[in-house]
Amino acid sequence: MVDESSTLSRARRGYRALTWSVLVFLVLLVLNGDIVQATGSGAGCGETWPRCDGSMLPFLGDWETRIEFSHRVMTLLLSLGFVALVVGALRWYPRGHVVRRAVAWATGLLVLEIILGALLVVFGWVEHDASIGRVIVDGIHLVNTFLLVGATALVSWFASGGRPFRLDVKRGRADQLALTGFVVILFIGISGAINSLADTLYFDDAVVVEETPIANILVNIRGIHPALAIGGGIAVFLIVRHLSVGAVGTSRKLAMVVQGTVWVQFIVGMLNIVLLTPMESQVIHLLLADVLWITYLYFVADLLAEPAAVAAVDSPAVGGSAT
Repeated sequence: MVDESSTLSRARRGYRALTWSVLVFLVLLVLNGDIVQATGSGAGCGETWPRCDGSMLPFLGDWETRIEFSHRVMTLLLSLGFVALVVGALRWYPRGHVVRRAVAWATGLLVLEIILGALLVVFGWVEHDASIGRVIVDGIHLVNTFLLVGATALVSWFASGGRPFRLDVKRGRADQLALTGFVVILFIGISGAINSLADTLYFDDAVVVEETPIANILVNIRGIHPALAIGGGIAVFLIVRHLSVGAVGTSRKLAMVVQGTVWVQFIVGMLNIVLLTPMESQVIHLLLADVLWITYLYFVADLLAEPAAVAAVDSPAVGGSAT
């Protein structure tokens, strides 16, 4: 006789590995997207989507086409990974389970992410474009990317045994501070995205900044990001230090990782400015931003996790319905 409990346990271990693989691949895709913008390769496939230069398998004759096409291929692979996440969640977790809910949110955000990316291409809001439309959609794109990474990170967290958590600002100071940290990191990220676009336009020979109103505004407000990053980074550091007082185990370890990442990000950010924002340091800067976002999310999730008894009610037993 096949031990159903043992089979389910093995399946969930495999699913857990899948969730972490998808999360890592998503972060790599985000970094690849930064390379697309930094190299001005957003128009590498022309203004057609999902086709590249009117073909599903274009001629990769120049670097811009190769970079943009690689981004689209990675997006396709990520989408297939999410299909596997959805199928696995439906197959191995009962209705109402927190993993199912996290997968549903992450999948919805992925669909929105793909739509936003398509809009940038179809409307020509790439490469040399310095329009208000690009700024708005880029900003929405950045916020959605943060939310997508966070939701996908939670899929991995819950699939690995993390308990559900609740963030309620009416409940107390800890929840209020935790939410403040999220907002601060998000605003730092948004200002960083604006800075990245400003740098791209500033160093683009095809864009005359002084004669392009939007580009001129973006370039002139570049100083906001370093100031916000320094002030916001210190705020996040202090929030985590306050929340982690008395914390033990995983919460304590995650608090140390978050605080360490803040200081490393300061150093990389300063190098980025001194070196005049080369693509390599930009990518590292963005990677650290993703690490900070994910580890802060895990820190809050562990700190505010519901008691085991409540979590057991929220996450139905192994023998529950799988449909």
